[in-house]
Formats: sequence, structure tokens, C-alpha cells
Amino acid sequence: MNVAHKNGKGRPRKAQADRNADRQALIDAAFAILRDGGSAALTARSVAERAGTAVGSVYTAFDSLEALRLEANAITMEMLRTHLVQALEIHSADALEPRLLHLADAYIAFADAHRTIWAALFEPRTLPAPTAITDSIASLFAVLERILRETATIEAQEASLLARSLWSSVHGTLFLAEIGNLGPIGRDQAPALIHALVRTVAKGLDRREI
Repeated sequence: MNVAHKNGKGRPRKAQADRNADRQALIDAAFAILRDGGSAALTARSVAERAGTAVGSVYTAFDSLEALRLEANAITMEMLRTHLVQALEIHSADALEPRLLHLADAYIAFADAHRTIWAALFEPRTLPAPTAITDSIASLFAVLERILRETATIEAQEASLLARSLWSSVHGTLFLAEIGNLGPIGRDQAPALIHALVRTVAKGLDRREI
């Protein structure tokens, strides 16, 4: 049983386990709001109402609303990591090009299925990303680097650079198409653009094997 202690002024102080539970409840509430309404719907008041607590509790647990949003984003990043890893496990014996295409398709499918929380990952931020987010990103890059090293003759440093370049290109195409910044190229054309990019990279690496 958690015991509430008193501070020097006689006010009860929650046990650490209770504070952790309250903090997690706020993160879960923020994630639900991002899922249902996107970043525009995320306010201290909406989080407090969803969590069933006072607005002041948000700023007691977090230095800012942005800090809370980043913690909610960490849930999304872990969902994305799990989704991509599971998708690749099904195609682990494939050659380079189909594996990269399956990975790209899995990323597109995640963005389509979870559009609001996916978009919230890329909101401007002024704070460092939480460790949970950087760990998930590092894990995703490691998966892509492993594919490149297993299916192409490529050194570790080059695999690392190419993994980041390929990831950035795939994401950038999808994101810009999603927000309408690719001009005459619509969102429905993004998969074809991404497939063309992935195939070009894969064929270029395959030619190096000859």
C-alpha cells in the first residue's frame, strides 16, 4: 500500500508510485488526444479533462506541454518500430529489393492507419527528444543497416549513411505529399514515387555485386 507523506508544511505528499501513475495517466491522455484529434487538439486543459485531474497537474508533472507531447510521441515511435520489425520478419529471407519495398510499404501503411499520431511525430520542437524516442529511432536505423549489410556488399559506415539517406528520402516524400507540398504530385502518387526510389537504390547496390 502506498503511503502519503507530509512535507514540512503539513501537506500530504504522494508516494513515488502514485506520482508515476499520475504522470503515466497524463501521457496516456495526451496520446489519446493526439490519436483522436491531432496536435491541434492537445492543450493542458484537454489533457487534464481526459485524465480526470486539474490543469495544474499537467505542469506539476511536466515542465511544458511540449515535454508531455514528446512523451506521447515516444509511444507512437515504439508502435512504429514494432510494426516495421514485424513486417520485416515475414520477409526476412527475401532479397534486397523486395525487403526494402516491404519496409517502405509498411511505413506507408502505418502512416495511413495512424495519420494523426504519425504527423504529431514531426511537429516542431525546442526540447531534446526523450531517450525512448532516440532509442526507437536508433533501432529502426539498425534494422535498415542490417538489411543493407546482409544483402549487399557494403561497409558499416556506408550502410549507416545510406540507411539514414534512404529513410529520410522515403519519409520526406510521404510527408511532403501528405501536407500538399509536392505541388502537382498528390498523396496517392507517393507510393509509386517511393517504390521508384527504393528500386533505384536496390538496383544500384546489386550492380556493385557484378
